[in-house]
Amino acid sequence: MRRSDQILQDEKPESTVRFLTFNVNGIRTFFHYQPFSQMNKSLTSVFDFFQADIITFQELKTEKLAISKWGKVDGFYSFISIPQTRKGYSGVGCWIRIPDENHLLYHPLQVVKAEEGITGYLTIKNGKQSVISYRDDANQGIGGYDSLDPELDQKSALELDSEGRCVMVELACGIVVISVYCPANSNLSEKGELFRMKFLKVLLRRIRNLDKMGKKIVLMGDVNVCRDLIDSADTLEQFSIPISDPMGGEELEARYRDKAMQFIINPETPHRRIFNQILSDSLLPDASKEGILIDTTRLIQTRNRLRMYTVWNSLKNLRPSNYGSRIDFILISSKFKQLIKAGNILPDILGSDHCPVYADLDLKDHKMELNTIKVSTPKFEARYKYNLRNHNVLEMFAKKDLNKELNKEPKKQHYCITKETNTKKSGSIVSKPLDSFFRKEETKLDTTKNKFSKLPDSHPKKNLTSNFSFKEVFGKPPLCKHGEQCILKTSKTPSNPGKKFWICNRSRGDSGNTESSCGFFQWV
Repeated sequence: MRRSDQILQDEKPESTVRFLTFNVNGIRTFFHYQPFSQMNKSLTSVFDFFQADIITFQELKTEKLAISKWGKVDGFYSFISIPQTRKGYSGVGCWIRIPDENHLLYHPLQVVKAEEGITGYLTIKNGKQSVISYRDDANQGIGGYDSLDPELDQKSALELDSEGRCVMVELACGIVVISVYCPANSNLSEKGELFRMKFLKVLLRRIRNLDKMGKKIVLMGDVNVCRDLIDSADTLEQFSIPISDPMGGEELEARYRDKAMQFIINPETPHRRIFNQILSDSLLPDASKEGILIDTTRLIQTRNRLRMYTVWNSLKNLRPSNYGSRIDFILISSKFKQLIKAGNILPDILGSDHCPVYADLDLKDHKMELNTIKVSTPKFEARYKYNLRNHNVLEMFAKKDLNKELNKEPKKQHYCITKETNTKKSGSIVSKPLDSFFRKEETKLDTTKNKFSKLPDSHPKKNLTSNFSFKEVFGKPPLCKHGEQCILKTSKTPSNPGKKFWICNRSRGDSGNTESSCGFFQWV
């Protein structure tokens, strides 16, 4: 299996859209780790590093006053949902690249509609003073609201959507991107489990409704559910199944089929069965017949790949020994699985207790009915939702000088707020693109000098890939005393905060155990 730094160096064809999801566990602390620590908190640089076109982050843990940092990303539409009550908790974001008008992906990636939440009961401004729910506004709501739950009244629906857990974006190519952070019930409370189950049921019912409408679904994010026995190191150990067994996943599942089925249908974990019922590649025969989504990572990596985890317990330092679980997914409508050209996890990318997951979809070989009528930018776009089109009063009185932080001469910023001009031309409505709202300097990492250099303007780049590579930042991993490639860690000591170092890939154990860490240590 190739390392993630090699994967990131792959050239992505122009016709391919890269979807990437990452539970960042706090978007501010995420920038404390390499390679992101060298990007000056620029999401544009982050997205270019991943060569990603559609990005969803979970657990932003940000507040409304800080949205301006993440909601004005040059060359991208930004859609952000944060909790209405608990500040600095949860929160999801979805960013869609705006290619150059001559680019092959310009029309497919045009945003048609966008909304917040899973029930359609949340409201959006409709004019200067009035507000309206998404389900009552056909111009904003994506649809699929019928029969979500017989007990779902407006009050309980608003409660489900009060924690900033979902963003939905519909593209001109007919794809509905659903960025989700499902509840986990970490406290194992009865109330928490009821909330979790209701959220899952309503979400998956909404997805089925959208599928019946002919929409192409891409569900991506932290679902907080292990779908199979091979996706949980803890359960493999609990069932006394050797996780280091050299057999492939399919052979393991065949040998331990009863336990694999028990894992899914265990009455104590009903969320696993519900999740499997939406999967066309589920091990449950009845579920696979009715399932409408397919797991892109499993499709590409196959069921023979074991220990393919996306989250690890950081308090127990279980990441070095790869003792974790897989709860982060990119699922797409199974009838369009031929679009999937690549998919993998990126466990070497640090910055969170989770790792990124990506999938590449090729639109070239699939005829999609494009919405040829250009529409206005959805009101949920961050510049509208959080009123970021004008000067931010808090930024005007900020103590730090942003120009000095970027190591450049103070320059007067010009904000151009352009009203939409609707011109009748061949029966189509032509609107000015989103990037015309802002014209200001953009920073990009100069990899040859290892510093930020100026770009002339904020127009979306014609080249959707980046020259900034993983290996250029870290160098080639050294070999430990076992002769194996080391892993990268970050120092959290007061004397060397944030400094990177290489250590043996194996977990700590008894000094006499040759399978444990050899104690190798080397500063980067």
